[in-house]
Amino acid sequence: MDKQSLTKSGHFFLISIIIGWGTSWPFLKIALSEIPPWTFRGLIAPAAVILVFSAGFLLQQNMRVPKGRWRQLLIVSFFNIFLWHIFSAWGIKLLGSGQASIIAYTMPLWAVLFSVLINQEKPGLQRLIGLCLGIVGLSTLALGEFGIFFSAPMGTMMMLAAAIFWGIGTAIHKTVKWGMSTIALVGWQLLIGGLPITIIAVFLEAELWPSTIQNISLMAILSTLLILAYPIIFCWFAWFHIVDEVPVSVSTVSIMLVPVIGVFSSHIILEEIIGMKEALALMFVCGALALALLPKSKRGTHPKSRN
Repeated sequence: MDKQSLTKSGHFFLISIIIGWGTSWPFLKIALSEIPPWTFRGLIAPAAVILVFSAGFLLQQNMRVPKGRWRQLLIVSFFNIFLWHIFSAWGIKLLGSGQASIIAYTMPLWAVLFSVLINQEKPGLQRLIGLCLGIVGLSTLALGEFGIFFSAPMGTMMMLAAAIFWGIGTAIHKTVKWGMSTIALVGWQLLIGGLPITIIAVFLEAELWPSTIQNISLMAILSTLLILAYPIIFCWFAWFHIVDEVPVSVSTVSIMLVPVIGVFSSHIILEEIIGMKEALALMFVCGALALALLPKSKRGTHPKSRN
């Protein structure tokens, strides 16, 4: 039976994810404003793979893929890494970083939906209320921003597709008893999902590389290195740890504070405009977090009905 609340280490990883993914959006925008999307993701993927596998070997982790897990690994890598990284990169490039984060974190809605369809997961009333509050919070953030569907339709569709694909990947991930370390799971997904991106980048954008190298700023380089080390390597490790620890309805609602931080960090770093609706959204999202993270109420439950 899945636990319904996070352990102490799970809470640490959750806080790390919220900070890392939340503050990454303006830095992604800075990097992608100077580096072509395929090239950016194509550089990030192999660098991340090298660092993750090196860390795994140094920590003496078993980095092998268990027998019979290759098919599932290919599927989740396709959704979680390949599709998410490509569609989100184009979405961020075509939208404001705060706008992109709002759309991206409709992901919990899709993750829970596909988890119900694929895993027959029953989130429970407390988690469903938390999910609804989170979605209301994100909708409040987006209020007044729906003009982006008309001003930047391609970016909006790209980002929405990225959110849906990530939700599908998360739901599928939860169906598998991986039998491998989290660091190995991160490394192999980055390798399988990232290698095709690198290959495609060579064919599509290689002619842009000389001018990109000549014109790239120090800020774009530092932003790329920060994204590689924290949001990509560490936060993906932390995310898979949390997904394995609790049901999808808990893990996905738990990260819904990320777009709030994304909007505020974009305001601080890129001076993107925010208003009173962000404060109202923060209240809703904090309510969702509380319902997701507090132990599940035992009132009205019957032990005999549990597996």
